[in-house]
Amino acid sequence: MKENTTTNINSLRRICFIGIRGVGKTTLLKKTDEQNSEIVSISGSDILQELMGEAYDQFEFLPENEKYIHRLKLNDARWDIQHTTGKDMLVDCHLTVYNLKTSEIDMILTHKDFDFFTEFILLDCTPEKIQIHRKRDTSKKRIVDLDIIKKELDFERKMALKVTKDYGIKLHIVQMDENAIDNLNRILANNN
Repeated sequence: MKENTTTNINSLRRICFIGIRGVGKTTLLKKTDEQNSEIVSISGSDILQELMGEAYDQFEFLPENEKYIHRLKLNDARWDIQHTTGKDMLVDCHLTVYNLKTSEIDMILTHKDFDFFTEFILLDCTPEKIQIHRKRDTSKKRIVDLDIIKKELDFERKMALKVTKDYGIKLHIVQMDENAIDNLNRILANNN
């Protein structure tokens, strides 16, 4: 195992793997996990669920200040994981999400998240492909209205550009096409 010094931790990559629901993040991650053993891959939602237990099912309906507190705990958990593993980290999470209570699109990462991450990888796709994927995945209740999907995509793109510019975070964009896995692996292999 690597020596876990502050210098080593600060030199490691912390990659925020984003894209709206239904873009294919989970599927792509499964394919890349097999090829990138030097990177620990985690799901922000899985960690949040572990931290919250049964209360996680009601996360979307919690008051915003409670959500914020849980998101800060999630950030601390990610630091702990990276200290323990001593590896670069790829975190499957959401930058923005459609709020079912308000019908608005919310930014869900916090200032601590922006201080944590060194890179963003934005998965991008056409709204029509996302709509097809959401309709096919009957295991989850998802919005399939094409106009809302277009708004989600547009907002995710704008916020990714804004946040990475404002915080000096490197931004990579991967188009969800037949070259997506190769393009993602190329980014993960490149330590520059």
